[in-house]
Order: sequence, then C-alpha cells, then structure tokens
Amino acid sequence: MKNLSANLPNLLSLLFVAMMGSSILTLLPLWVGAFTDQGIFSAQQIGWLAAADVIGIFLSSASAIFWVRHVRWRRTVLSGMALFLIANLASIGNTDFGALMLVRVLAGIGCGSAYAIALAGLSDRPNPPLAFGLMVTAQVIFGTIGFFAVPRLMQQLGIDGFFHYLNGWLVISLLLCVLAFPASSRQVDSQNSSQLGALIHPKALTVIFTTVIYYCGVSAVWAYLERIGVDMGLENAAVGDLLGIGFAISGLGSLATPLLASYLGRIPTLLLAMLVQVATMAALIGGQTLDAYLLYATTSIVFQFFWSFSIPLLMDQFNRIDQSGRFIVLCASAFKIGEILGPPLAAALISAGGFAAVLGLGMGCLLLALGMGITVERWQSPATPVNTETAAA
Repeated sequence: MKNLSANLPNLLSLLFVAMMGSSILTLLPLWVGAFTDQGIFSAQQIGWLAAADVIGIFLSSASAIFWVRHVRWRRTVLSGMALFLIANLASIGNTDFGALMLVRVLAGIGCGSAYAIALAGLSDRPNPPLAFGLMVTAQVIFGTIGFFAVPRLMQQLGIDGFFHYLNGWLVISLLLCVLAFPASSRQVDSQNSSQLGALIHPKALTVIFTTVIYYCGVSAVWAYLERIGVDMGLENAAVGDLLGIGFAISGLGSLATPLLASYLGRIPTLLLAMLVQVATMAALIGGQTLDAYLLYATTSIVFQFFWSFSIPLLMDQFNRIDQSGRFIVLCASAFKIGEILGPPLAAALISAGGFAAVLGLGMGCLLLALGMGITVERWQSPATPVNTETAAA
C-alpha cells in the first residue's frame, strides 16, 4: 500500500492514459455491432474500420522503443490525447469509408503515443506488477460502465454516442495529465545503438509473437462476440448487459493470477488460462440446441475472466526480459498487431452458416500461443527465478 500511495496523482494519470489506450478494443463488440446495424458499410469494410485505430496505435507504439525515454512525457501525452479527441469529433456523422479510415488511423496514432508512454511510466513504479494489475482494473471499470452506458447512448444518438462516450473520458484524462503526469525515471544513452539491438533477439521475438498470435485469436472472437449473441437469438440489450457483467467480473481475473501462479506455477497457470478460453469458444460452436441465454452468459463471462487472467502473464514476459524500461512498450505493439489482424480475418470467415469459422480461428490461435508461451517460460525459468508477485504484471 505504501508503494501504491507513492505519487498517487501521477499513478492516476498513468492509469487513465493506459485505460484510454485500450478503449477501442474494450468496446469493440459495440463498435462492430453499431456499424453493422447502420447498414452503410460491408462486412469487410467494418472489419477494417474495427482495425483502423489499432493500425494507428501500432504505428506510434512500435516506434516508441526509439523515443519513449527521450521525449518530454507530459507534452507528448497531451498532444496524443488531444489528437485522439479531435479525431473522435471528426468521426461524428462521417459515413465515407476512406475518410473515416484515415481519421481513425490518426486517432490511433495519438492514442498509441500516449499509451506507450503510460506503459513505460507504469514500469517505472516502485512495484510494476501492482501497477500493471491496476491498469487492467482501470480498463475493466471503463469497459463495465461502457457496456451499460454506450448501447443506451447509441439508442438516442446512433454510433455518434460511441464517440461522445470516449471523449467524456478523454477530457478527464487530459485534465489529470495537465495536473500530474510523471517524467521518465530512467535514462538511456541515445548513442548506444548496440544496446537497442540487444533487446531484439530470438527469445524477445518469441515473446512478441506469442502475444501477437494470442491477441489475433482473442480480438477475432471479441469483435464479433456481440453478433454471435444476436445470431443465437438474444436481444441486443441483453447481449450488451451480459458483456458488461462479464467485463466487470473479469477484473477479478488479473487479481487471481498471482495467487494461482504461486500455487500451481507459471506454466500450469498459463495452461489453465488458455485452455479454458478455448473451451468457451468450442462451446459456442453448435450450441444452438442448448439454452441460448444460459450458454451465452456462461461462455462470454468465463471467456472475459480468463482473458483478463492471461494478460498479466503475457505482460510479465515483456517486463522480465529487459531492465532498460523500453521493451515493455512493444507489449502494446504486439497487442495491436494481433488486433489489426483479428477483426478483418474474422470478417472474411463469416458465412451464412454462422460464426463457427471465426471461433475456429480463435481456438487455433490460442492453442498456438499456448505452445509458444510455454516455450518462453521454459527459456526464462533457469535464468529468472519465479516471482509470484510479477505474475500480476
């Protein structure tokens, strides 16, 4: 608790920025559902619009490994968040696919630059595992409120209500950043290029691709989870409420990770997290003969819980592989590459028969990520003693 209270205003500003960094993915099912109901764009166009913000976030966060320890954090974060807000305003009433894609990529660039700095700032905290756990909690709170509020806003304002919801939180985040945003506490020699090259090696690349593949599968299913519920015969409001309940409960997942990892070990914990998510996807395939509401409620809630449960394990692999505080920013890039690939691939696989192929894609990606994640853990175990606290990263 002493670590938590240290520079609490700075921590709060970091958490809000990190929360907004994942805001689009958090509410992606509502975003996709609203565009689908509009009937303006094709399924493939909707898939690309779902990935547009993520493309921008990737472009800015991937480059952050070069600049994150050299720029003025507060100025850069304020500029990025302001660009995100302005792009949201420019999206209101915009029905031209090309123009909207461009605006959403710009939104992602602003969001991603701020998000990368927030991740670096959280890694500078006295207790990084605790800070990362709080980040997941903040994202869960944002999503829980959003799943209940956004559908009701969109009933009155259409898809514009989505952008108004984002901007409300962005205004609060900007105020917090003006009042209290930390500076970097680690200095990196900008002339030492070999130091940067040392960060990118086969083990590091495996860590990155494990997260990319995992998030490709998760985002593919997540983007269409709302549509899957509607396809099962549930009302939009009921689906939104169930997703909101599941998201609220998922916050407990990141808190349970260190407890279970200390009891079972890191590899068995990773096995449990991935296999349960695969089981929820398998249950949705051919589940039309079961009680639709009970099946969807159970699978969507359990899926979200273990998604939140998995994130600390994946983030901890980034945090333990480097002490300079730069490699952690590539965690955001890995998330975003997966999120860029997932929705368009899912859109291409949707057929008249339903979403079985989308769920199959998710299952395949998670099983592959599981195998790679276990490999990473076996590589790191001899060199890095197991620290049960860092499992909550």
